[in-house]
Amino acid sequence: MTQKRSLPAEIRSLLEIHEEPFVLIARDFTIVAANNAYAAQYNVRVNDIIGSKCHRVSHNSERPCYEHGEDCPLLGTFQQKSKQEVLHVHTMPDGSKECVDITSYPIFDEHDEVRYMGESLRRIDTEDNLSNEGLIGDSNAFLKSVQEAKLLAAGDLPVLLSGESGVGKERFASYIHNRSSRSGGPFVALDCGGLAETLFESELFGHEAGAFTGAVKTKKGLFEIADGGTLFLDEIGELSLAMQAKLLRVLETGEFRRVGGTTTLRSNVRLVSATNRDLKDMVHKKFFRNDLYYRLAGHTVGLPPLRDRKEDIPQLACYFIRKLCKTNMISPSALQELKEYNYPGNLRELKYVIELATLKAGKKNIQASHLPENILAHNRDPQEQSRQYNRRHTDRDQQAENAQSETPARPRGKTGTHGDGSMIDDFVLGVPTSDVLGALQMHNGSRRRAARQLGITERKLYRLLNRYRDLGIAIPKPYQ
Repeated sequence: MTQKRSLPAEIRSLLEIHEEPFVLIARDFTIVAANNAYAAQYNVRVNDIIGSKCHRVSHNSERPCYEHGEDCPLLGTFQQKSKQEVLHVHTMPDGSKECVDITSYPIFDEHDEVRYMGESLRRIDTEDNLSNEGLIGDSNAFLKSVQEAKLLAAGDLPVLLSGESGVGKERFASYIHNRSSRSGGPFVALDCGGLAETLFESELFGHEAGAFTGAVKTKKGLFEIADGGTLFLDEIGELSLAMQAKLLRVLETGEFRRVGGTTTLRSNVRLVSATNRDLKDMVHKKFFRNDLYYRLAGHTVGLPPLRDRKEDIPQLACYFIRKLCKTNMISPSALQELKEYNYPGNLRELKYVIELATLKAGKKNIQASHLPENILAHNRDPQEQSRQYNRRHTDRDQQAENAQSETPARPRGKTGTHGDGSMIDDFVLGVPTSDVLGALQMHNGSRRRAARQLGITERKLYRLLNRYRDLGIAIPKPYQ
């Protein structure tokens, strides 16, 4: 292995100890060394990447990954002087994408300062593919949630998954279980939202024969069944205060009795719970017990709604088609319609849309005309988008306001008009409207290249275009 920089022989030898691809990177993002495993996996010559910026090689970008919204392992390693773990999406030489599990290590000099970052890369392939877990996507918002879930999986503390209905909370709970020390044990799920209060104790703790009318034989409860594994309680915010008190007791003591029984049983389970409600607000309003909340929410993972990860829709659509054992392709027009819609039902709704479209398309490719009328009508009617936006997504408005407050102050101007003749703001989310529309025009509607020119993430560009529609700002048809 030939290197362009002169490194001590022992460091060059240490690189080859790693069976997985391993690179050495300086503080200024320059690659200073790489092992043969890296060259073999990525089909490059080591000498060709030495001296290049790591973000140029891995992301085909002239700007570091943190400027695109990704967690940068180099910054964390040099600042915290400690090991870092992140998930990244890398761009291959042929333009394809791959998800990579990165572990970075600080390499210290004689003054105990970080001289280099050593970076080990593991491609997430068939053995550890997120798609095997039903977790599909490579957007920053999605991968951030995956990374948090992966880190928490290594422990044994309770985890609370927070997100809207349909975002895939059970998939994430299963992912945590499968990567935990309890993966050999059972994974048991219960939807608390559909559980009658009278059956709560019987479901969780079991019952003895004759405990009540209809209890003809002894039944194990879910705490007993999940012993040694993970118990997933979905929609935990739907439990009544009485049920919350009974759940709290078993979480505190690990002990319970079957309904109608006298024998105290013990269960060793890890609890993962999920909610689509604001539990803090419920605690404040006395609808949820404060002590139970802190038992459940010590480690919370927020899961993004589909409208905040629309760049994942092509992958998700293809995944759902494959799950249906179909061979349909999706036309560009249909895909564009899918990406314009806001999906109040999130992944569950997209799955239904794809199922319906494949039925309508038969053996043909899916066209826009095969999509449900409510999606097409929604996309044609900006006012309806605005009404649904205000009705369902006020939390997103708050996020937008926060994003705007973090943007340096700009002069305010006015340009154009709403449909009623009133003026519209020239700046939306701190970005000049004319700049956005000009960038889209320059790049023939490519949002990725337009976002790069504007110096914003593609996700923010999606958000800007959605806000334009809500405000009634006309967007040329090719760039919508």
